[in-house]
Amino acid sequence: MKACCKGLCHKIVIVAAAAFLLAGCGGGGPVGVADAGPAGEWDPDAVLEVGFAGGAKTLDPYLQDTLGGTAFLTVLYDRLITVDSEGNLVPGLAEAWSFATDGTYLDLSLRKDVTFNDGAPFDAAAVAANIERGKTLAGSVAAPVFRNISAVSAVDDHTARLHLVPGTGVELPGAFTTNLGMMISPKVIAEGVDVRNGAAGAGSGAYVVSEFVPSESLTVTRSSRTYWDPEGGKLAGLEITTIPEASTRMNGVQTGALDLTWVSSASESVQAQENAARGAFNVDKVPFRSVLGINVRARGDMADPELRQALAYAIDPDEINALFSGNCAPFRQMYPAASWANDPSLDYPYSFDPEKAARLVAKGGGAHLTLTFGAGSNTEKPANVIQSQLSEAGFDVELNAVPVTQVEPRYMAGDFDASVSNAFVPKADPAETVTHFVLGSYGHSNGNPQIEELAVRAANPTLSQEERAPMYSQIWDLTLKEAMFVPICNQTNVTVFTNKVVGANEIPWVDLGTFDLRHVGMRK
Repeated sequence: MKACCKGLCHKIVIVAAAAFLLAGCGGGGPVGVADAGPAGEWDPDAVLEVGFAGGAKTLDPYLQDTLGGTAFLTVLYDRLITVDSEGNLVPGLAEAWSFATDGTYLDLSLRKDVTFNDGAPFDAAAVAANIERGKTLAGSVAAPVFRNISAVSAVDDHTARLHLVPGTGVELPGAFTTNLGMMISPKVIAEGVDVRNGAAGAGSGAYVVSEFVPSESLTVTRSSRTYWDPEGGKLAGLEITTIPEASTRMNGVQTGALDLTWVSSASESVQAQENAARGAFNVDKVPFRSVLGINVRARGDMADPELRQALAYAIDPDEINALFSGNCAPFRQMYPAASWANDPSLDYPYSFDPEKAARLVAKGGGAHLTLTFGAGSNTEKPANVIQSQLSEAGFDVELNAVPVTQVEPRYMAGDFDASVSNAFVPKADPAETVTHFVLGSYGHSNGNPQIEELAVRAANPTLSQEERAPMYSQIWDLTLKEAMFVPICNQTNVTVFTNKVVGANEIPWVDLGTFDLRHVGMRK
């Protein structure tokens, strides 16, 4: 680690040495939000020490291209719309939102009690400035979504009207819960300030940047301004440090070097639960929203649809779940059961059938496949099991280990024929999921024109969820039949935290493998 926050490096150095001695030490049982107690029990001087596997390369919301990196920004920049721990859309800087009955615009009713930390007002003009920045900034990750916004006008100072390209924009409320909805001070935008390494007062969040080392650490302190959300800003500050090794992070909580972290690999998940049972710390288990699965390109032997079907038939999700000690629940669909976009009556077309897989491979005269995975990640062991399962069906499988940071960008760029990945993350609105995964660079639709036609119809903002749901059911069914994506299971994310941390059981985005710490506090 090249840089550290306020002595945290020293704490982490001693973690590994102390781990064996402290295996049975610690506090009490699991803690929930209900245990927070009256406001007087909060410690306003506490600094929350957080360990995370990933890091943030930039503090510019519209240049942040990873979920993990986005998490670092939530305490700095408020979003137009947020989500709760169940993934439901809830008000943020926008108190309410509604589409025109003809779908030509989206109105955002904005809070009237918000100013940025540099004193600039938050209003419809600020929203317009941010959206224009998102559309025009070089390298903006917001541009593909914001292109559906043809213009922004102010109905009044606190009502922003987003004019939409006809038949588009239905995904915007969901997209605004991510970094795409994070608002920057219009003063900062007008002055052309570079916020990649943090800029004083650029956000309206409860905290401001003290120190940022890209990909390594972020230190923030509570803003001197009164924060609009009474549930936020309970801490004097946070120190978030990138610590790739799950065991080191977990031991950090055990020894007091850290207050909060997450683990998801099979062995660490089991170890965390065992240590919690002994009172070493507290844990909260949440199934990932992301789906561990196999991405496939229709080229080489995999251009043959029957060989792709053979691959799907050869996969036994129960064996992979056993690999994760029961922490990768089999899931053969594309949307979580609780979502309106899920169809519980939809059957996966290629349930485990090794004999059928073998017959299809033999019919095709054999099949070769190079299967890429992230070295050292929680896809490495599944990749080896999948290689064995496919080999039993007659596939010639070559494993290709690459650095974990290369798997997704290079797959999307077309560098790999197939990959084992947990990057399929159903978005808040299925229209965005279809755009990114089904029709986008992952190519799960395989160019199926029926899917493309359904996607256009289902993204119409004049339709209700009840009217859109059957079309998405058809999209999921057709996509799964293409066998360009083979869903396997939902892994488990385990939040590990000390007795002092309050709100750890209700942190949004944990089911995405990341976090939103705006409302977390600590006891005295």
